[in-house]
Amino acid sequence: MKKHLASVSPWILAAACTLLTFIIGAFAVNNYNREKELMTEAMVQKGLSVVRFLDTGVRVSMRAGWMGRRGTPGQSALAWTDHVQEVIDQLQEQRDIHFVEVFDSGGVIVAATDPERVGQKVPTEMMEFVQRGADGEYIFRMHREGSQPGFQLGRLFMPKFRGVPGSSTDRHMNGHMHRGRQSEVVPQGLSNEPAMEFGIVVQLDLEAFDSAVSRQLLQIIILSVVLLLVGVGGWLSLLTLQGYKGTQNRLQRIRAFNDMLVGSLPVGLIATDSAGSVQIVNEAAERISGISAASLVSRKIEQVLPREIYFDFLEHSANRAPLGVRSAEREIQLADGQKRTLLLTALPVADSGGEFSGHVLLMQDISELRKLEGELRRNERLAALGKMAAGVAHELRNPLSSIKGLALLLKGKVDGDAQGKETADILVQEVERLNRSISELLDYARPGQLQLSEVKLSDVLNKAIGLVAVDAEAMAIHLVVDLPDSGDLINVDEDKINQVFLNLLLNAIQAMPDGGELTITMEPETDGVGCEISDSGVGVAAENLPKVFDPYFTTKSDGTGLGLALSAKIVEEHGGSIEMSSREGEGSTVTLFLPRRRS
Repeated sequence: MKKHLASVSPWILAAACTLLTFIIGAFAVNNYNREKELMTEAMVQKGLSVVRFLDTGVRVSMRAGWMGRRGTPGQSALAWTDHVQEVIDQLQEQRDIHFVEVFDSGGVIVAATDPERVGQKVPTEMMEFVQRGADGEYIFRMHREGSQPGFQLGRLFMPKFRGVPGSSTDRHMNGHMHRGRQSEVVPQGLSNEPAMEFGIVVQLDLEAFDSAVSRQLLQIIILSVVLLLVGVGGWLSLLTLQGYKGTQNRLQRIRAFNDMLVGSLPVGLIATDSAGSVQIVNEAAERISGISAASLVSRKIEQVLPREIYFDFLEHSANRAPLGVRSAEREIQLADGQKRTLLLTALPVADSGGEFSGHVLLMQDISELRKLEGELRRNERLAALGKMAAGVAHELRNPLSSIKGLALLLKGKVDGDAQGKETADILVQEVERLNRSISELLDYARPGQLQLSEVKLSDVLNKAIGLVAVDAEAMAIHLVVDLPDSGDLINVDEDKINQVFLNLLLNAIQAMPDGGELTITMEPETDGVGCEISDSGVGVAAENLPKVFDPYFTTKSDGTGLGLALSAKIVEEHGGSIEMSSREGEGSTVTLFLPRRRS
């Protein structure tokens, strides 16, 4: 629910709140106006009731006065205004009536609830107010000026008194009566019907009106406050939801960044919780361990990784306490069957409160680094050996030349002695063999001077195969050759590379004294050419495999131990690489790679 609300645009919610405010405000104003109209109508009806009461009361008073005095000849009738004043005096008991005033066309008050006002003139604005009404129609207003505000209702009228002596109606009735009763005389002085137009103003108390309007205003104010509070609460809720949404977005961005950062680390990372269950595994850890993340996550680390890796975690599990940062370098056989040298670092993780929450294991494959370090030490050793060998060879060549000269001289002097001549020949041959070994040693120690040219490596390899084909056939060795038709152009020293191929092929043939199969394959690559030479011979023991390219290391009784060492030196001078893999009794494979351009 929160996610749906948080996804709504704030402008939509603001528009909805505005529309709701407008609707409620319209209802409130409408109710206020309706209440005001109802109260106004009630005040009008009350004012009209007063006017009607006054009109009816005056007629009743005048009729009662006439009936009471018609038997008393010569007594004069009361004036019309006296009857009006009598009725008005009765209205003084009504608390909600402020005043009632009747005035003539000149504005002189002829009757009023306040007797002191009789004979005074009404204000001009009141005259104008009453005169705005049509004949016989009432007019009203809210009069809030002066010390006593109220609701005023005014009316212009000309009194007509049905059945009152002296009135036009009464005269009409008397005319009919006099025809039959000539002896009855109408008393004098009863003709007191006013012949002018009068104005009447009734002012009512506004307390009930103001109370009802105030209640309505109070309701509107309360409703407005409630609406304001609801709006503020809704807006705060919206801000909270927007903040929640923003926080969620930031957390998602941070999480995505962290995932990308952890995933792109070149160092393997495995994180566990406090119970030892794997929670995070990056790509480098998958690659190094050879186990997919799906097989690691949510499982105990000791169930999926070798003991050499999780030992520190098991130590923590037993002690139930973090042991601090620990590092170790271990050679481990992983899931893919290969042995790798790993640098392991275990880091305890604590939350903000300092409580232990898990471990982070960093795994770094340093096999190549250790290999390079071994090669560096080997090269340093070979360099020192080469310098020493070069010095010794240089010192031996001169005595060897002298020995060879003396052997040839001795051979000439024993021309008739067959045994002496044979001894001299053996001496010369051994000196020449020793001289060749010294030459090879000097070639190995001397910096290479490459004569580079662009050749097809397959042609060089075919030439070397042709030179050893006879020996292979003589030893019942079957040659399997798979060379590309094109794409193997390469920039190398042809003579030296031919020497490398001859050394490798001869070593392979010598490793199969009882015959076998020699396979030569080549595969062009983007930045160079790869070649494999495999035999099915006796193989190399595992403990001797790292030393096969060292000078003077050989397992042959008549070998010098410089063939493979010199081959490796030539390949390295070309910027390439050479490796050997072998199992004793199953044969060996030499993998060689030469770049297209020497850097």
